[in-house]
Amino acid sequence: MKLSYRKARSFILLIAGLLAIGLSHTMDGYAVVFGISLLVSSALTLLYIFLHFDENINPKVVMEMIADGFSGLVLFTYPESNENFLLIVFSFWILIMGMFYLTSGLMDESNKDYLWSYVLVGIMLMVLGFVVLNYDTAYKSSVLYVVGFTLLIYSGTNLSLLFRRKRGIY
Repeated sequence: MKLSYRKARSFILLIAGLLAIGLSHTMDGYAVVFGISLLVSSALTLLYIFLHFDENINPKVVMEMIADGFSGLVLFTYPESNENFLLIVFSFWILIMGMFYLTSGLMDESNKDYLWSYVLVGIMLMVLGFVVLNYDTAYKSSVLYVVGFTLLIYSGTNLSLLFRRKRGIY
């Protein structure tokens, strides 16, 4: 029960990544899917924090919850939310998650055994965020594959670290 909400968050983002790949060249409605998955993952992180309020919680978990909730709310409340805006929000979100991985790997001594996993995944997520942000308009139909694979990498790494370490990611 200790990490079940964190695992559920990663599974929701994994499903969002699989849906991105499964939509096959159409971005219609994916902003809603991604926004809902971010809001639900933020709510799951909030439940995790609420149930473990008496423990020492890493501040990156709180910042992760804020980034999820903010990105999800922006997707739903922006008046002209289109495909380009989805890519901007996704790039912003994945860049923040990559920075969390990179700083956790480099700055936290408890992650020393997994240093290369954290650093490589953090750099990869930040680079993929810039790739999605600067994607050529002539190839817009394939950008959803990059988004999907990025989500698969992020959530797969989260799940792998949660199951191998049997403690929080950060």
